[in-house]
Amino acid sequence: MTESMEKEIILEVCHLKQYFELPNHRTVKAVDDVSFSVSRGEVFGLVGESGCGKSTLARCLAGIYRPTAGEILWEQMPVWGKGIARKQQKKRQREIQMIFQDSAAALNPRMRVEQIIREPLRIHRRNWEQQRSREQLEAALIQVGLSPFLGRKYPGELSGGQRQRVAIARSLMLEPKLVIADEPTAALDCSTQAQMLYLFQQLQREKRFTFVLIAHDLAAVRAFSDRVGVMLKGRLVEVAPAEKLFGNPLHPYTKALLSAIHIPDPIRERNRKLVEYDRAMPLGERMAEHEEGHFVLE
Repeated sequence: MTESMEKEIILEVCHLKQYFELPNHRTVKAVDDVSFSVSRGEVFGLVGESGCGKSTLARCLAGIYRPTAGEILWEQMPVWGKGIARKQQKKRQREIQMIFQDSAAALNPRMRVEQIIREPLRIHRRNWEQQRSREQLEAALIQVGLSPFLGRKYPGELSGGQRQRVAIARSLMLEPKLVIADEPTAALDCSTQAQMLYLFQQLQREKRFTFVLIAHDLAAVRAFSDRVGVMLKGRLVEVAPAEKLFGNPLHPYTKALLSAIHIPDPIRERNRKLVEYDRAMPLGERMAEHEEGHFVLE
């Protein structure tokens, strides 16, 4: 990554809040005052326990949810708000694509694979000649490791790994600048998970898109991400370059989370000590920079 690329902010999240109103006047603060930025071409990993707000945050970034408060800036332009032109919204929708965790639910079971992959082109009225469209479809399938002959299949005829590859191919058809992947390997077996992460790495390097990866696999996040954010109870408690965060975590929750990583050595695994985190501990009010690029909520 070049120095100029590191400094060019493509996505900025400012004091974002996403609350959901429930019956009996209850409110769920799924995302509560989150701020961070992502540079062009960067791989930003997001980790945390189930229910901490990662998926809700991802849907806010993708424009699926309209935030309760705060601001999301895409290429220095607000995503939501009065006065935003329809043309600007359509441009942002083309440039930001999302890959969901459950590929079986994300793909229309009544559509063939070739129809699913072409769907973004139809929605955004990207018209190509029939022959060029066919060539593009075959190229899209090949680049994600699928045979062009699978284009005539339905999602129900594919394996979980194949369906996820179709979802990836669909997300890349519009050549997005930002891809958000929400637990893209959670429903796959271990060997398929490794293949999928390697595919993501290849595609990101080849196409140079910015990538937000949400995952439970901390080892994969460490190997794949430039920077990592840790979420807890709707808050971002720590953000740092991957090696800094994994090598010297500062927030007590991050320490507890990383201590739970399994070690592929039976002796060291037996001697591994878990770090306890006191959930009654207040999360803090503001992010403070402890060293260059390493922010902690305190």
